[in-house]
Amino acid sequence: MTPEEARGFGESLNHNLLLRYSPIAMKLLYDESEIPEGSMRPMKDRGQHLAMCQAYAMVRRDRVSLTMLKEDHWCVWPLVSYGLVDLDQDDFDYMGDKFFFRDPERSRRFLREEYPFLKAEKKPIGFSLAPLEKANFVPDLVTIYCNPAQIRSLLMGGKFQTGEMFRVTLDPVDSCVHSSIPVLNGKDYNITFPDPGEYERGLTDEDEVMFTLRGDKLEELTQGVEIIARAGFGYKQLSMEMPTDFARPEFYNKMFEKWGLQTGALWRK
Repeated sequence: MTPEEARGFGESLNHNLLLRYSPIAMKLLYDESEIPEGSMRPMKDRGQHLAMCQAYAMVRRDRVSLTMLKEDHWCVWPLVSYGLVDLDQDDFDYMGDKFFFRDPERSRRFLREEYPFLKAEKKPIGFSLAPLEKANFVPDLVTIYCNPAQIRSLLMGGKFQTGEMFRVTLDPVDSCVHSSIPVLNGKDYNITFPDPGEYERGLTDEDEVMFTLRGDKLEELTQGVEIIARAGFGYKQLSMEMPTDFARPEFYNKMFEKWGLQTGALWRK
């Protein structure tokens, strides 16, 4: 896949799903020389730190391209999960108490054994983000903020192409991590609910859900969404119906008959 092809897939998804915001393309970086041309550096260019959810918000809402290295972050969890910082055993014990579990030991065990960490032979130095339809790189990951009805079309397209049901594990916190790391580690697709930080500081609406996919699945999913749309089951093709002369309870007909009005079919449970 070329950057041009990736941009075309982004345009197709926007067209078929009527997306409010741009899909977000992500590229992992292993050297500063890989930073795409024109990508804004929050600290270097603006003297600002960003949480990852805020960076996502700027990309999808304002359609800017930006790069997040270690010094740009203002939230601990992406630093930890992407391997931008190292944790010792004391860190695991201390940070493990910060999860929402009644049992502190269960919380610490969750961080040690279940929390998503990037599995890579070489640790990245950060990542670049851009609106998919204008990205000048081939994405490793694509994140789409959309509503449940648009999620349905994405699920239908993915299911049609793969012949598999989607299996997701939901966590109400750390959505930037849970949406991205499992996919970067090899999972094809993922669905995540935005966490409290996304809502309070990342400007995520209450009706939005995060859909993520590996970059190399972009063609597969886009074609699936297009096929579902041509079959009449896409997001733009489905519509609610308002039937007239609908079936009603019996007493409606009795009253209408008394009033000299036309009666109709009876409503039955």
